[in-house]
Amino acid sequence: MNNPGKRVLPLAFLAVLLAGCASPPPPAPVAPPPPPERRCEVLENTEVAGDVYVDGQVTRHITTTRCITQ
Repeated sequence: MNNPGKRVLPLAFLAVLLAGCASPPPPAPVAPPPPPERRCEVLENTEVAGDVYVDGQVTRHITTTRCITQ
């Protein structure tokens, strides 16, 4: 008749081996980066050139828009 103690030791040894071979848990998912922030700046400039009485006055309106995405 087989002794049950002879079976317990190999089963315990097998369980230790299998536990040591288990892969570590996967890394936590990386949080997505925040959405980009866009800021726009509008610069307006008016230039007046010439003389009203001699050549006629020229008015130039300049609008510059600059946007930065971070």
